[in-house]
Amino acid sequence: MSSATEKIIIIDDEKRMCDSLTALLEGEGYLVQSFQQSPLAVEVIRNEKVDLVITDIKMPQMDGLEILRVVKEIDEDIPVILMTGYASLDTAVDAIARGAYDYLMKPVEFTYLELAVKRALDKRRSELARLRLLEELKLSNLILQRRIGELNALYEAGKSIGSSANLTELLRQLVALASTVTEAKTGSIMLLDERKEYLTIEAAIGLDDEVIKSTRLPIGASIAGFVAKTGEAIIVDDVESDDRFKRINRERYQTTSLLCTPLRIKNNILGVINMSNKENNQQFTSNDLRLLTTFASQAAVAVDDAYQFEKNRRRLVEFQILHEISGELPSIDSWTDFGDLLVKKLSRLFSVEYAILFFWDRNMRMLLPDGVAGKTDIPLTDSGKIDLRKIDRTSISLSNIDLEEFDFEDIPRLSLLLGENLGGNENFPSPKQAFMAIPIMKSGELAYIFYLGSDRDKAYSDEDISLAKLIVSQATLLFEKEKAILNATRLLTMGNMISEISHDLRKPLTSIKGGLQIIKQRIPDDINGSDFFRMVEDEIHRMNELVRELVDFSNPNKYETEKVDLQQLIKRASELVKPDLRKQNVTFETDFESINWEMIVNKNQILEVFLNLFINAIGAMPDGGTLTVKGLIEKPRHKDKDFQAIKVLDTGVGIKKENLPRIFERYYTTKESGTGLGLSVVERIISAHGWFCRVESTEGRGTTFSIYIPLDN
Repeated sequence: MSSATEKIIIIDDEKRMCDSLTALLEGEGYLVQSFQQSPLAVEVIRNEKVDLVITDIKMPQMDGLEILRVVKEIDEDIPVILMTGYASLDTAVDAIARGAYDYLMKPVEFTYLELAVKRALDKRRSELARLRLLEELKLSNLILQRRIGELNALYEAGKSIGSSANLTELLRQLVALASTVTEAKTGSIMLLDERKEYLTIEAAIGLDDEVIKSTRLPIGASIAGFVAKTGEAIIVDDVESDDRFKRINRERYQTTSLLCTPLRIKNNILGVINMSNKENNQQFTSNDLRLLTTFASQAAVAVDDAYQFEKNRRRLVEFQILHEISGELPSIDSWTDFGDLLVKKLSRLFSVEYAILFFWDRNMRMLLPDGVAGKTDIPLTDSGKIDLRKIDRTSISLSNIDLEEFDFEDIPRLSLLLGENLGGNENFPSPKQAFMAIPIMKSGELAYIFYLGSDRDKAYSDEDISLAKLIVSQATLLFEKEKAILNATRLLTMGNMISEISHDLRKPLTSIKGGLQIIKQRIPDDINGSDFFRMVEDEIHRMNELVRELVDFSNPNKYETEKVDLQQLIKRASELVKPDLRKQNVTFETDFESINWEMIVNKNQILEVFLNLFINAIGAMPDGGTLTVKGLIEKPRHKDKDFQAIKVLDTGVGIKKENLPRIFERYYTTKESGTGLGLSVVERIISAHGWFCRVESTEGRGTTFSIYIPLDN
């Protein structure tokens, strides 16, 4: 969408050209300023905010290439579109190499210019958004560093409790100090989990490692659970005779007397401190409880501060990771490399050893592994290793799940689902507690899932999951934007090269074809019965068709639209393939609901869509069948509103499941003589109109291509 705040500079020594382009672009809502003298234009570009420069190459004072050089010195991210009436391949290649965004021939067709302007400004907006994000990250880093400095100052003032900003080390110091204060030989600090459902031992003295690891005490259970639930400090003179508690593990204690007090900040219970086994087998006194309670109130402040420090430190690392990822993305080409980068960065926040990228195939209702990153050899509990790269592509089916009800953004539920499925796969070890599934959504629909895992026993916390979700989703967004910009540049260059090469190929093909016709006229008796000659003619025809498809693909027709009745367009396409229908013994039928099918479209391109679909359908029915086109109102799966739908159904051989995800890829084909451009052209044209398509197929029973059109189209 155009914006009056986006400024376009037009430079051309012809006043009429400046005036016409200014009028056209201002009519589209842009802020336009034109110049016939290039030095004046350059001065404005230096001193004002400019979003796009459109300049003629032939200029009396500074030519277009010199203007391009100066603009890139001022701001390399300002896109420049060059115009010329004296086009040449060398000039075009030179312009692109110097950083020109596009290269247009005069007379310039406004429809193509409008498209080039829109794309250039889209690129400009994306780059400005990226720069703003980096500035925000830098500012956030400064704020967080300032906050950490303040926390450090607080810790320096609280050295009487502990000088360590590391929570684990601080807890060790606290339990040691508490045992000194109370003269206890055994003690522990237990902290509540984030959901405040259970207590775990985070630091201890006098306890076995196995006890520390295995203890997971629900709130309300035993002495510590009771204190955590009520917030009351208690002293137990004789744990054997106290009716409130039953001794569970007698061998832990040398005495029957116990102390337990909460770690509390205002009304927030962080955990508890337990003390037992007093020196000389004595019982704890009320004075011991008072000392421990006083100590616990000070320790709670230190624990809370350390926790906040750790939380802010992780937040700082999170922003640093995003900043580092954005800087390293230009050198990343594949999803596997991207996954390796994520594993490397996330491991600075918590334990993560491997990542599996799953592609969501909405047609097959399956999650297909599309890459493994990080540590691929996972040790088993008994012996040997598992190679994650051997995971079957069809290992996770969601056909039994109600996709309308399932919330893919519910990470705990999604993680459990993948963990259960992967646990039953012979090429994957039974997952431990440390795993999570991070969904990547596009336009409200699931696109990918990053499955992150580790060999550690302790489950990922809510904070771990929250950090991973933010970093993975933001990094994926940055990665896809980087790929989109790179692909756009590559496609532009490739399109120009293909167009030139295809044009040059037509000349020798025409000469060969003409030469064969002359030979056929001179020696018809020898030629007419020659299979070799007929094969040569067929191959020349096929090469000519390939060249035509390449030209159409790299240089699509100018995007001119008009109001068209789609039913009439479909009828026209069926007439063009009527000889093929008759030859293959295929019946053609239509069934349209009585609604308005008049659309504003590019008539030739939409006709090409239906021709491609019809030709594919006919080719899939070698023994005859029925080709049906239906028009109706329908709500697609995973959408919350109705669309106008056109369905092309055939009763042919169908498409294999493993081929379905790739049918719209450029140059992918299963046909011996196919180019792989047909369906990619279909998908490109449909997307350009703001529509979308889906395909469903059952091998041996037929295929349905569905085109969905917004009702407000």
